[in-house]
Amino acid sequence: MKKKLRLPILLLAVVVMLSIFYIREANKTKETPVTGPTLTPTTTNAEFAEARLQKLEEVQAMIKECESKIAEGKLSAKEIAEQNALIVSLKETKANEIALEEMIMAALNYDDVLVLLEDGVIAIDVYTEETLTVQTFIKVSRLAKEKFSSNYTVKLSSSSPSS
Repeated sequence: MKKKLRLPILLLAVVVMLSIFYIREANKTKETPVTGPTLTPTTTNAEFAEARLQKLEEVQAMIKECESKIAEGKLSAKEIAEQNALIVSLKETKANEIALEEMIMAALNYDDVLVLLEDGVIAIDVYTEETLTVQTFIKVSRLAKEKFSSNYTVKLSSSSPSS
């Protein structure tokens, strides 16, 4: 009878240990949330904020459209996978745009930066009074190509607080 009780007791002990582990991990996650790029970065330029909001609304509308296509239930498994891949791609692109904005602001001490990715072009608008130099373009271009890929064309422009 003792041999028959060893396995259930061992399994019960493992379940208890795993439960304790997962509860502790859940508590750690609550105490120290994972942070990433925020969807509302601080901005000093109202035009940039408006452009960000408009782009975010466009992305959310595209995601909603994909989700509604999936919810209709008329798509094949392959089409559902394509729609899910598109949703992931849209979210990833938006997160990368925001992260690149924050990287450029931190690396080059600009007040505000707007990054929009469309049709193979990374359009970067810098909010500064300084004149953009070739060295600045090279630095910004490197950051953009690190975040996205070298297949994109980088277009850099500047907006001045005085204009």
